Amino acid sequence: MKTAAKDGHTRVPALLACAVLALGLGLACSRHTWKRDDVMSWEGCCEGEEECLALLRDVDGPDAEERRLPEAQQCAAWKLGRLGEPVIPQLIALLQHPERRVCGGAAQALADMREKAKGAVPALLEAYEREPRGMALHALTLIDDASAGPVIARHLEESPFPMLEQLGPKLVPVLLDVLENPESSWAALVRVRYVLSRRSYRYAETFVPRLRALLARELAEPTLRRPPGTSCPAVPLPSCEAIYDGCTPRAAYVVSVLGAAGKRGVAAVPEVVQALQRADVRLAPVALQALVAFDSPAAVPVVLEQLARAECQGRALTSLASLGPVARPAATAPLLHLLATGEEGWARARAAAALGRLGDPAALDALRQAASSSHSEVEGAAIQALGRVAFRPHAEEVLPLLQKVAESHSSPVVRSNAQRSIQILKPEPARQGPASPRSCEALRRMGSEEWPADESGISLVLHTMEDKVAPANGPCEGVPGADSAAVLEPMGEACLVGHDAGEFGGSLEVHEKGRVTVLEAPDSNPLFVVRVHGALVVAEGVMHLYGGDGRLVRIDASKAGWRATPWVELPGAPMAHALNAAGDLVVATMNQRLDELTCGRVDGSADTYVLRVTEDGRLSPEK
Repeated sequence: MKTAAKDGHTRVPALLACAVLALGLGLACSRHTWKRDDVMSWEGCCEGEEECLALLRDVDGPDAEERRLPEAQQCAAWKLGRLGEPVIPQLIALLQHPERRVCGGAAQALADMREKAKGAVPALLEAYEREPRGMALHALTLIDDASAGPVIARHLEESPFPMLEQLGPKLVPVLLDVLENPESSWAALVRVRYVLSRRSYRYAETFVPRLRALLARELAEPTLRRPPGTSCPAVPLPSCEAIYDGCTPRAAYVVSVLGAAGKRGVAAVPEVVQALQRADVRLAPVALQALVAFDSPAAVPVVLEQLARAECQGRALTSLASLGPVARPAATAPLLHLLATGEEGWARARAAAALGRLGDPAALDALRQAASSSHSEVEGAAIQALGRVAFRPHAEEVLPLLQKVAESHSSPVVRSNAQRSIQILKPEPARQGPASPRSCEALRRMGSEEWPADESGISLVLHTMEDKVAPANGPCEGVPGADSAAVLEPMGEACLVGHDAGEFGGSLEVHEKGRVTVLEAPDSNPLFVVRVHGALVVAEGVMHLYGGDGRLVRIDASKAGWRATPWVELPGAPMAHALNAAGDLVVATMNQRLDELTCGRVDGSADTYVLRVTEDGRLSPEK
């Protein structure tokens, strides 16, 4: 079934890789199947209006009180939704049913009808008033009727994050209203900032002008306004992370949403630069991160100041890698110095990665030397950096080293990095194999005007989407969005919360009483958390169109607050993990381009590794 190569490297046939991908998508093969014409059917499910309504009302068996409906109600709701308007009166009546699963099933059926169910909006609003966390909100978001706006605004702090993220163009302005309202509470602003940041790209064209005007009004105030009921009796310690607490001005919430719009929000650069110049301890880090997202040269000097501060190095290196050529040549010398003298392997490795993104030829000699480092992470990062497209004009002087590493290096990860770098610098025609014409046509359409796609491609959620229940007491009690979190970890009096939504990215935050620290957003894909030699480590990863990405992030604390240290880059998406007898983390990863897997662009096998991560952040094959 599979063949093992040396040093823990395994080649997995396409069939097994497909099975893993299916698991990543959360597909199941138990009772229901998908037909070619996209029609779902359950074995033993209902047929016709009366039978499906009876099944929807059936409350036999346990109800786990989870967000998802029991399978019987899912089936009945789906089929009733396809029947459309004739069953709306019966579904409206069921919205008042005392059983959660029956009311939720009726709401789900109406949600499937979308705008056809507008007549049910008043009844859905009543159901939402009774249970803001129920399925009625899901239906209201998909029907997208503006009349639901005031009620949603009233229950904003009780509604689940995932459903608020689905608000349509007629309802999402309710969230902007919260940002504009000077009486909005701290909790409401935190929640709205999170939701809008997750979906700002969908509405950037209409939102950016309104947000710019709002930011200009906030910055025009001699003293920056803060949410009512909050205070800042003393100037807090400077931090490189975005922190939202009583000292955070309202302007920071607006800047955060603008920054999440990325390139679509570049028109707001003048206002964000002005926000940075206010030199507010809480506003400045948010403004700087927004300028980095805009690829603005105005960010470079401030990021280089961060690079010189040990507690800010991780954030600065991530920013410089994001800025890429924009930071050239100003950042080249500081990064070369860090690559040569950095005390920790992760810092030197991230410096090498950032130099690759800058693409400055002045870094070539240093990167070649780093490729022979005694630290596996530094070697792998340097080899990857040498394979950047920017260095193609220098391929003749780089390729001999890459070919030597690909043939003889002891680490399978470094060898794989070298092989991929060679493919980038010296592309060769891909071998063709059997393929599904329909699937390959779909892949070719991605990125076209018909199917627009971000550069990150299409990704899969790799972990099982199970509901999490926050502890009845402790720091994670009452954390917003806990039931949809991928990571929910108590840390003393704080709670680490990670949300992941595949290609839509995610976030990693620390929630404390009256404070939220955003460690990573919006490009985080947290999958699980594990303690390694006393350190708290979050594994992140995603499988997307261009291969698998994965990394380990260390959660650190200082007097200035919490921070995420980019500790180890993984050779693909993490699929499984464990701790060995020595306490080292053992992680299995997979790296396979979906077009290779689906269209037979190579031999149809996936690169998988089982690797040990030592206490100092080195990767070595697990025997």
